[in-house]
Amino acid sequence: MRFFIDEDLSPKLVEECHAAGYEATSVRDRNILNATDREVSALCFSEDRVLVTNNADDFLRLAKEADVHPGLVFLPLGSRAEMRSSMVAAIEEIERRAEAVGHTPADFMVNGVIEVAEDGSCEHFAYP
Repeated sequence: MRFFIDEDLSPKLVEECHAAGYEATSVRDRNILNATDREVSALCFSEDRVLVTNNADDFLRLAKEADVHPGLVFLPLGSRAEMRSSMVAAIEEIERRAEAVGHTPADFMVNGVIEVAEDGSCEHFAYP
């Protein structure tokens, strides 16, 4: 599973992904800070990357247009430490749910969404 961290979130989330054994990059790493949501979405879909963002509405609309997408993770905004904790919670939730159904995390996330609440709880749903 490969992650892409959107610009409103801390680029330090890349480190949490790496620590968990996953490849990750961010808008800042790619030097595309002014990219539109459509451009970010297209990049993630073409590179088979799970998009990590706090911008649910726009990216849900773009995922619906694509029919098949590599997955979305929605994190609440907060301090850097809070965002890092939310990213860890999302990764653990993906791994737990994937294992429960006998899938790899990447396969589990296809057309899937993980939404992390401010209290760290996670909700999963298929979309579209």
